Amino acid sequence: MKKIAIIFLCFGLYGCGFKSDGLATLKDLCKKDAGVTIYKTVEVDGYYDTTGGFDLVVSPYKFYEFCDDSPSASKFNVIPDPGCYRVEKVKRKTSLCHQGYDDALVKLVVEPYPEFIKNNCIAVTKIEKPVARYSYHSDFKKWKSDNGNAEYTRSDVYILDQKTKDILGRYIDYSFNAKPGHTTAKSCDFFDGDYMSFLEANLLKSVFKFEEK
Repeated sequence: MKKIAIIFLCFGLYGCGFKSDGLATLKDLCKKDAGVTIYKTVEVDGYYDTTGGFDLVVSPYKFYEFCDDSPSASKFNVIPDPGCYRVEKVKRKTSLCHQGYDDALVKLVVEPYPEFIKNNCIAVTKIEKPVARYSYHSDFKKWKSDNGNAEYTRSDVYILDQKTKDILGRYIDYSFNAKPGHTTAKSCDFFDGDYMSFLEANLLKSVFKFEEK
């Protein structure tokens, strides 16, 4: 009976040997180049976010730029047309407030939104191309294991100086999923060592220094 139970447990883990081999391969990948590396820190007011828009109100930045070929690319889905845009915090008295953002922000009753919209607002300008010196990039690659069932992922997140083309900081991570859609993927932070999760690495905060002026 004990032997049968052990065999059943192995099949429940999608094959004892397969699971072990998958994690062993993941560990080798992590040892190769996973982790966070900061080459240089810079002071910025904003940056070009190649991954799309974010909530500028709750961030320390004064602006961000983004490009998207699909509509509704902004955080609040208020920029319906494809293209490149500069989204910026401005004083309400400038009369540059984007009506769509204003309509979205007024519906949010928790701080910091009510306080923000008293004297400030969000301006949106369509631009031909991003002009911010620094840009944030995220690249993901996936591939199947030899048996075609399990899946590996490589995450490469980095910050680039558009003027010099130097990489200022980089975060690399790998993950392994024995049965995508049915099991939870394991990343490098599954192992003991200096592997940080994406949130722990906080690449933006580590590279971009912001001082309120």
